[in-house]
Amino acid sequence: MRIILGVILVFVVSGEEETTHVNGFLGESVLLPCNCTDKEEFEWQMEFPKLQSVYNKTTSEFDGRYQGRAKISENNNCSILLTNITASDQGRYKCILSPGIYERHFVQLHISASYNICQKSDKTNGDIGLKEFHCYVHGRYGEAEIQWNLTGQLLTNSTTTNITYQTNTHSASTGLYHFNSTLITKLNVTSEPTCHVTAKNISTHISHDCVAVSDLLTSVGIPEQKHVIMRYFKLIPIVLVLGFSLVLWRRWKFS
Repeated sequence: MRIILGVILVFVVSGEEETTHVNGFLGESVLLPCNCTDKEEFEWQMEFPKLQSVYNKTTSEFDGRYQGRAKISENNNCSILLTNITASDQGRYKCILSPGIYERHFVQLHISASYNICQKSDKTNGDIGLKEFHCYVHGRYGEAEIQWNLTGQLLTNSTTTNITYQTNTHSASTGLYHFNSTLITKLNVTSEPTCHVTAKNISTHISHDCVAVSDLLTSVGIPEQKHVIMRYFKLIPIVLVLGFSLVLWRRWKFS
């Protein structure tokens, strides 16, 4: 009977399955905490979104894509210091302690990408009533897009609004991705539309600094966008005037 009870106690899970939430920024370092004693063996796994080994207790080595980017913390011998974090590092991790009482510590790693935004507006063209706005963005995560909003509503291409995007470019010297977008509208509104950035599967941390954006664009040789669409809009009233004049001339000629 004592032997059976001893076997059962080995597999008792200690405590509730509480999760520690940790925030990290793309390209930086983050600590995944797990407290233990020197006598305990441990291993790490990513549990979600994909089950995979992180640290193998048998080989005492990190597995796969964690090699070269992770190490055991010097201050806490069961915690992991993960460096140069990527978007795929986001997820739920599990630290497993043994022998003795079987313990599991869960850590939810949330990844954010930092972006800097500079928004500029051109003077209104009084002749054709167009307003033009430019959005310049740089950040470390390329899977992102610029969106425009007006008073809380998402703007899309329509008969009164034209939005263009420049293909994302990457600078090897800075490691940053650059995004450009231009919005041209005939909407008669008092407030200006604003641009923001959304990243795929991770959250964003936004700052606004036009000086920093302009300096980076100049350093990597990316000019501010000049859009042919503006010329198209300027031709519309000219074509309308010529067409109306032609109709009046034909009526006068054949009357």
